[in-house]
Amino acid sequence: MTAPSLAERWSERIEAAEVVSFDVFDTLFVRFVASPEDVFDLVGARHGLPDFRRRRIAAQRDAFRVMRAAGRREIDLDGIYAFLSDLGVAAETLKRSEWEIEQAVLRPNPEMLPVLAVARAAGKPCVLLSDMYLPRAFFEELCATHGLAFADLFVSSERQATKRDDGALFTLVAETLGVPPGRILHIGDNAESDVRQGRERGIETVHYAATHPRPVPAGPGPAHAVAAGLGTYAGLDASRSLWWRVGFAAGAPATFALRRWLAEKAKADRLDLMLLLSRDGYGLAGLWPEEAVPARYFRGSRVLFTLAGASEREFEALVPFLLSGGLGLTVGELFERIGLDPPAESLLADLGLSAETPFTRRNERAVESLLRVIRRPILQACLAARRGLHAACREAGLREGMRVGVFDLGWRGSTQVALERALAPLVGVSVRGYYLCLRAEVANAAALLAEAGLPARTQKALYENRVAAELLFSAPHGSVRGCLRGADGGPRFEEDPGRDADPRLPGVAAEIEAGIRAGVAEIERLSASVPVDLGPLALTAPLLRLATAPTPEEAREIGGLHNFDAWGSSRLRRTYAARREAGIKRLRGDAWPAGLAALPREET
Repeated sequence: MTAPSLAERWSERIEAAEVVSFDVFDTLFVRFVASPEDVFDLVGARHGLPDFRRRRIAAQRDAFRVMRAAGRREIDLDGIYAFLSDLGVAAETLKRSEWEIEQAVLRPNPEMLPVLAVARAAGKPCVLLSDMYLPRAFFEELCATHGLAFADLFVSSERQATKRDDGALFTLVAETLGVPPGRILHIGDNAESDVRQGRERGIETVHYAATHPRPVPAGPGPAHAVAAGLGTYAGLDASRSLWWRVGFAAGAPATFALRRWLAEKAKADRLDLMLLLSRDGYGLAGLWPEEAVPARYFRGSRVLFTLAGASEREFEALVPFLLSGGLGLTVGELFERIGLDPPAESLLADLGLSAETPFTRRNERAVESLLRVIRRPILQACLAARRGLHAACREAGLREGMRVGVFDLGWRGSTQVALERALAPLVGVSVRGYYLCLRAEVANAAALLAEAGLPARTQKALYENRVAAELLFSAPHGSVRGCLRGADGGPRFEEDPGRDADPRLPGVAAEIEAGIRAGVAEIERLSASVPVDLGPLALTAPLLRLATAPTPEEAREIGGLHNFDAWGSSRLRRTYAARREAGIKRLRGDAWPAGLAALPREET
């Protein structure tokens, strides 16, 4: 049963109140950074002041000292910037930048907006309370930007009363509105200033705690803080599925980094066309920049390219591929995954086999002999694939002499090698491969994480947990196993639905894709106003965390998907990404011990 939302849990208390008040920061609004002080780093980045964070914190401390000496109750932004006049940049300029960047990184809390909606639907006046040095005008601009209106704003810098020190701001609210304190319901995240101080002043209070914990930045600096802030925001939207949140928090920044890098590489390498291979390039294809080198979503695969590139004299080299990853599949399934019916039962029986015989090490020689006996139908399938690939190349616009890039997620470049071999007799193009991560030496190839300087041991950890990355870069359609030339001369792609594939997989891919699109849109908005270089290491850090240190919920859900890989799937058993019980037992917030991909679990 789904847990009740905050709005449902608090509806009776809201109904009983006469006025509902909301704390602002980390309650009604959240920042797209890991901590409030990260805003100071962004200000420093805008003006080339790497030490600004330390200086800004010191200035705030000095402003508090002057405040106390003057007998006032709160500092303000002018008082803070009075101590920042010798940085080589005008204090007014820095102050304006802090205002603008705060506005840029703040978003309404998706978990709290339904609570506000319930209060308004009940006809309750809603007010904002904040212990903050920013002026009232800042909050008015913030609310106007996001289309939110309130009966009144109570900001400590303007009212010279606070929640944190003695709760005087609560009393001021009651007196100003003419409402008994016990008829005011205040919602806030701080157990001391929002809850204890409010109760001591007779206010009804609700302690708000975010449903999902705030992620820790993977590295120092504002870029990592922004990436972590995306995770915070995604985790707050209780109306969204885990898959949407994973797409938003981890898939979107990695997609943003890949898109930018691929566009830059395509220009630098003077490509004529970028082919975004299925299924890894599905999300990128829908987000490809119009001004970049043209790109096409190319529904090809290692299976299709390998078949299309095989000829009769290379048949023996094809046999190991046809059997690869096939241990545990039935003999019939070995043929099914390349789109062929199994041979006649009489032929199978002569070799001591049947269509339902599991392929094992013990009968490997017999199955190899079977492939050689029926090489003709297999080679006919290869010829059909070659003709279909030729039609697909024409449709994609491949022409002689073109410089073509291909994007594949990773990991060993085998798809690129197979494509080059298949294209050689069809169209004379030069091919260069682009990857997130490569774990093998591949000619004419580049990988984002290697170029970004990610340590080899971390790349290895990602590879060992690659199912998480492959899940983010998937598509809501099946793996492509073949391509035929249609009656109209165009390509007709054939998909491998897998054997006992998890029926949730298309929906999971669609949810992740929706989260990625929403997340990329937010990153684009932030990039337009926040002065920080969102480098590839910061943008891919959430993906690496998902792969190597998932939360128990993430490990449980990802590990619960079965038969994710169509090529290796079988109706005889279900293969899971990870042992779900091991994930729950051993994680507890620590790094995933052996990786999601390294712990297969089967049910026979």
